[in-house]
This record gives sequence, structure tokens and C-alpha cells, in this order.
Amino acid sequence: MPETETTILLAAKAVFLRKGLEAASMQDIAAEAGISRTLLHYYYRTKETLFRAILVRAVGEIVPRVASIIETDLPLLVKIERVVDSYLDLLLDDPLLPHFLVIEIRRDPQVLVELIRSRSGNFGALHRVQQQIAGELRIPVPAGHALAHLFTSVYGLLLFPFLAKPALDEVFFDNDPAAFVRFMRERKPIILAMLAGLLKTPPPPPPAARPAPKAKPKNAPRRAPAARG
Repeated sequence: MPETETTILLAAKAVFLRKGLEAASMQDIAAEAGISRTLLHYYYRTKETLFRAILVRAVGEIVPRVASIIETDLPLLVKIERVVDSYLDLLLDDPLLPHFLVIEIRRDPQVLVELIRSRSGNFGALHRVQQQIAGELRIPVPAGHALAHLFTSVYGLLLFPFLAKPALDEVFFDNDPAAFVRFMRERKPIILAMLAGLLKTPPPPPPAARPAPKAKPKNAPRRAPAARG
């Protein structure tokens, strides 16, 4: 992607988050990017096409990756771990993405759904694991709801910290950007443990630590031979 277009997309993200899609203008985005409005229009004619370009780029990165994980024959818990890994890497690289997903869900969810369908084959991969999920959930639910329960659990645990990041930064991390990244890396095993608790199959226990061999005392005195009677 050309450097100018990348600059435009980053500027548009900042403006959309600060003002919202409705209040933002192309002039705002051009000023944020440090370019002329004419140059901005050369790349994107409207703010709606810009907003969609941001979503297309993000969905195009993550959906095929997640679909390829779901289509494997791996155990469900392994699939979950790999999906969490993929999303965590993406979100730490682009922490503003959850905000755009929420904006689009509230504004026009059908656009986002159709965009995901275009990248995942009409959710075929997701529906193929519906029975697998229903069979492994610890608490019985209708098979048709099993995927929805797991989906909301995974995405709630992953996305909420990014949506709450401004408050978390202020309250817990002294507005240190590196602290939030460390927090999310620390949080990964916590997320996986919470999700594993939803399943019948317990996660494998950590390998037991072997006790360290006792050190032999140096220059230990030899035992005297027993006296013969």
C-alpha cells in the first residue's frame, strides 16, 4: 500500500474516533493527514468509502486466518487458543479496530456481516464446528446457540480491554502505552483459562517440576568400618 494511502487511513481512524463518522468531514481527515483535500479525493471520494476501506483491510487480515484455524481437525481448546493468539496480535498492532467494529455494528451491522461473509465463504467454516462446540460446552445449551455463546465469550474477553483502554490507561497504567501491551500479554493465559472453564475437557495440567537432586557434601567423612566382635 502506498505510504500516502497508509497516512490517510491512520488519519481517518483518528478523526472518526474523535468526532464520529457523522460529524467527521473530509477536510478534517485531510488536515489530520497533512495533505490537501484534492489529494485526499484522489484516493477516496467520500468518508464512507474511507471508513469501509479501514474495515475491509482489518477483516481481510483476520477472517481468512481464523477460518483456516476453524476448518482444521484440531481439538476445540487448541482452536480457541490459536484464534485468541491471532486476534491478540492483530489488536495489539491495531488497538483502534474494536472501536470501528462497534461503530459499524451500531450504524449498519449488515454491511459488516456481508463483508465477513465475503471473506469466509458465508460462515461455512463456523457452522461446521457448531456441533463440536455444543458437544464440548460444560453447561448444556441448544446446538443452535452454542456458537453464539462461545463467540460472545471469546470476543467479550478480547475486545473489551481495548474498548476500555483510555480508562485502564488512566486508572491502572499511568498512561504508559507499554504497560497496556504488557497487561494484554499477561492476560492471554487468563483468557484461555476462563474459556477452558466453559468446556468439559479440562486443559492439560502444567508439567510437574522435577525436584532438584540433592547435592553431595564435599569432602564428606567416610564412615568407619564396623568393629568385629
